[in-house]
Amino acid sequence: MNYDVLRIAMEEQLSTDLYNLFNGELIEKIIREARIEQEHDEIKTMLEGHSFKITDKLAPSIHTICREVQKALHFDEEIDYYISNSPHINCFAHPRLEDNQSHKIIINSALLERFDDDELRFVVGHEVGHLASKNAFLKKILLFVFPDLNRAPILFQNKISLWDKLSELTADRYGFLAIPNLAKCISAFIKLSSGMNTSRISFDAMTYLKEMETLLLYFKEHPYAVMTSHPINPVRIKCLQLFADSRLYAGLSSRTKSAGDEKLAAKIQELVEILMVRGTSDLDLHRAHFIAAAGILMSGADKEMNLREVESIINVLAQFTIFPKDFFDHILSSGEVSQLFQQAVTNILQRNPGERYSMLEYLIGMALSDNQIYSAELDLVFHIGENVFGMTRKEVAQIIGAVIQKTFVPRIIA
Repeated sequence: MNYDVLRIAMEEQLSTDLYNLFNGELIEKIIREARIEQEHDEIKTMLEGHSFKITDKLAPSIHTICREVQKALHFDEEIDYYISNSPHINCFAHPRLEDNQSHKIIINSALLERFDDDELRFVVGHEVGHLASKNAFLKKILLFVFPDLNRAPILFQNKISLWDKLSELTADRYGFLAIPNLAKCISAFIKLSSGMNTSRISFDAMTYLKEMETLLLYFKEHPYAVMTSHPINPVRIKCLQLFADSRLYAGLSSRTKSAGDEKLAAKIQELVEILMVRGTSDLDLHRAHFIAAAGILMSGADKEMNLREVESIINVLAQFTIFPKDFFDHILSSGEVSQLFQQAVTNILQRNPGERYSMLEYLIGMALSDNQIYSAELDLVFHIGENVFGMTRKEVAQIIGAVIQKTFVPRIIA
């Protein structure tokens, strides 16, 4: 199977970007060579000793489902399946490190107890999708560099977070191919997110789809960040429904040569944009415009914008947008930096006048970002403080002094 045609376009691009950004080829080599015993499969040893291995003799029905899913997805690499004693409804994949090893898929016991056979097919197919797309191994690389992703620079956190969500959408397509029954896929989503058995509620897949359409409108009208590792259910279910109705799926199911599906890609991109939102309020867009425009004005006050200043702007912008460099480039090339600055300040101060102090501190921080103090930059800070924020000159001077005492480190070599 040509796995690439199944992938969400932005997921595939982000996977490539992250692999290159993290020097994936070299990290792979380090991971393999740093292992003490090359022939020893540590994960396998741990699972064999503490989990239940699914075999055709000990669990024939579950073993048959897992093998049928692999066959349906034309994934020929060896996978060992295990059941882990856990109350969490979850399933996850461990990619192999060596070609002579097997991949591992671990199914938590709570999931196995609540899911019927077709729902299990979807979940197993989803995990095989993580292996087939190589996203499971990319996650291993990312966690090797940042064992605690929460401690990674926010610029990386944003890209990884979006990639995580998009990789789930790609894996869902594999799950659907394993059991092309949208109602069963939806009931699996409900059980994964709620922990409930659908026998306890009046479940109807089509009714639930209509509810999801209503929720999608809400998230489009209230585009605030949802900080979870998985995409929200309304997006996830709609993406799968679009795939099920697409020309791409029709080609795959009939085993004809599958090409791109521009109509599907365009609809998916609309939904992906919901996942790309970083802010938690409508003020955040104005803040992003202020950070970019004010940073450009400050870094150009001395007639020279250096790399350190640009990096400072982008690092702050990363709190508000997943692609801060693109946002910065858009503002820089707009030819309207001063106008965008004024508009952003007006919009922010109308809603939150007290924010003038943090905005002024940002301007001062930009002036000091290259570890030098230029009179032209300070003149601009005083001008903006007095004429835009309505402060007295002494008040501006006191804030400048406080920021210098807190953050300024002079250059050793001028």
